[in-house]
Amino acid sequence: MKKIVLVIAFVFTAVIVNAQEKDAYTKDTEKLVQIISESAFEPVIKQFSAMVAEDKKEAFVKDLNATFPELYAAMAKIYKDEFTHTEIKDILAFYATPTGAKLASKTGVLSQKGMAAGQEWGMKIQALIGKHQ
Repeated sequence: MKKIVLVIAFVFTAVIVNAQEKDAYTKDTEKLVQIISESAFEPVIKQFSAMVAEDKKEAFVKDLNATFPELYAAMAKIYKDEFTHTEIKDILAFYATPTGAKLASKTGVLSQKGMAAGQEWGMKIQALIGKHQ
């Protein structure tokens, strides 16, 4: 009987520890997504707020910012499918360095420039496809 109680206690403890680990894993992953995404969303916020009346922009931006935690949680699930908790912590450690902080702050600019380069490349590929049809 004592063995059964010990086994049940051990399993229960393991489940609690695992649940706490998942919570830390989720928290860390959401933090990473936020770090990576904040500067990337700045142009998006500007673009969306340009569609709103001037006297309502402040309220709109506040409401828009309130939606980001839900987005970060959804994105965190994607990251968790691809990275272990240890890897997430390693990536967070990188973003805590000056170089990592610079990369995070440049994400928006890099994304915009990357999209422009991709569009230019896409037009060249269209011409190439036309040449081979």
